[in-house]
Amino acid sequence: MNILGTGIHFSAVRFSPVFNLPRIRYFIVRANLPFPKHQAKYHKGLEAAIDSVDRACRLCVDVKGSLFSSKDKILEKNDQTPVTVADFGVQALVSLELSKLFPSIPLVAEEDSLFLLENNLVSSVVSEVISKASVGDDEHLTDADVLEAIDRGGKDAYMFCNK
Repeated sequence: MNILGTGIHFSAVRFSPVFNLPRIRYFIVRANLPFPKHQAKYHKGLEAAIDSVDRACRLCVDVKGSLFSSKDKILEKNDQTPVTVADFGVQALVSLELSKLFPSIPLVAEEDSLFLLENNLVSSVVSEVISKASVGDDEHLTDADVLEAIDRGGKDAYMFCNK
């Protein structure tokens, strides 16, 4: 793979010496668009997508670090596929982030909030999502907001609004 020829630029900066554990290094990686803003017809959408993926990746890394501290963090759904807090958290985070700029775009996703409610996992998912979501000072996410964001992409998915 020729990363240098793709036109995507990555910058890697060591995150913190406190987290510099043996064999584990934390880096901040941010992708930039390969063209200036004024030449990009869909720059706003691309930036929102990059930001959403960046936040979702951070959520996954945090959840992965906690998976090995407790054997109860990985569950099986009815179809016997594994599911973690990260699965629900990423779905909620992407839904929340994209709904801010593109309220009329529907999502297609796998998870729904019923599993969280049945297995008492709502608080775990909500705390992960709140820690990564970009909310304003006047805006506070509730459990209901996060559950609704998860359900936007479920089997009974609907559009964010009627715009």
